[in-house]
Amino acid sequence: MNVYATVILWTTYLVSLYFAIFFLLILFDKNFFTSPKRVRLQKIPFISIIIPAYNEEETILGTLTSVLQLDYPKDKLEVIVVDDGSTDRTKEKVEQHITTLSNCSYVNLISHENIGKAASLNHALQLARGDFFACLDADSFVEPDTLQSMLAFYYEENDSNLKIVTPVLKVKTPRTLLQKVQWLEYLVMAFISRLASHIDSLYVAPGPFSLYHTATIKELGGFDERNITEDQEIAYRVQASHYRIKQCPTAFVHTIAPATLRAFSRQRRRWYKGSISCLHKYRGLILNKRYGDFGIIQLLKNLLGFFIALSGISFAVYLIFLPSLEKIHNLYLISFDVFPYIENASLDFPLIGLNIQRTFIMLVLFAITILFFTFAHRYTKEKVNKFGLIPLVPYFLFYYLVKGSILIFSLVEYAVGRKQRW
Repeated sequence: MNVYATVILWTTYLVSLYFAIFFLLILFDKNFFTSPKRVRLQKIPFISIIIPAYNEEETILGTLTSVLQLDYPKDKLEVIVVDDGSTDRTKEKVEQHITTLSNCSYVNLISHENIGKAASLNHALQLARGDFFACLDADSFVEPDTLQSMLAFYYEENDSNLKIVTPVLKVKTPRTLLQKVQWLEYLVMAFISRLASHIDSLYVAPGPFSLYHTATIKELGGFDERNITEDQEIAYRVQASHYRIKQCPTAFVHTIAPATLRAFSRQRRRWYKGSISCLHKYRGLILNKRYGDFGIIQLLKNLLGFFIALSGISFAVYLIFLPSLEKIHNLYLISFDVFPYIENASLDFPLIGLNIQRTFIMLVLFAITILFFTFAHRYTKEKVNKFGLIPLVPYFLFYYLVKGSILIFSLVEYAVGRKQRW
């Protein structure tokens, strides 16, 4: 490798090692592993639940049913379903379902032309009467005790600056291999969010049932209708206003992950482009000590994460993919007569150029990865082999290379200004 490639490779190693060790040290905080309390909710505030939906006829009734089954007094609850100009039977199905309810006075449906998710949320927010409101994506499902757990956690914190409480998000009943790999990813993401929550550095309030303090979000101007990841932008804005966001470790929500590579690519391109927009909009917070660990650690990690992903995919192509193609071409030239090839094969890997230092760093990073992976399953009360061992192979070998490739396309689309809707 030339000197530039070597510098980039070492920078990638060291940056990855720095953040890995930093988050590892959070585990040694004596308060991190304190068992979460399921305290009884003493105060019963009025809650608004907003369900924005666009062409969700397959899942909307399941989502609505999970909300109606919440263990919460119905006289302290209002549900607002927002049909954002769906072209399928979403609106019709909700209307029919409401007529079958014995007490449907607290369930409302509003419909308008397609204006986008953020604008739909703002429309409903104008009508919301709750002291708190929760946004629930129309392909996600809450457990019966989730709302009570989040409110109990909020009051237990006893902090007037706490404005958003997020749940632990899991993939619901994964069926395809891609969904099962995402099931693993979501568990790790939930655990990393717990680590970030511990140092007040959460940077996204997931669409599936984050709980907001209504007056504060209205005071901040509602959701940004120009950003395609409104749940991330509002979290940045809350952090920029010196408010707090915490994850409730006993509140579980299940969401349907993309089942096909095309749907997965569309979702992640939206996430990546939204992340870039947020980082650009709030660039003044990066490395700004006024914003504590959120500015010094989390935003720097978010920014450098793009560098690590790009360098990782580049080196994978340069050190693995291209040499593999060359070997396949050589085999083709000898009509795939592999026996002489095996006899003359060398165990030397000059392109990778592994030495003691690099090998040690890679082993440390892998060990920390396995540690986080193990704790993620324990934290979310799931077994590693719940869906067998096969999903582990793509997860560890090439899933993140696929994500890196999608990131490259996202950067190109962002650079040329290609628009994307929810």
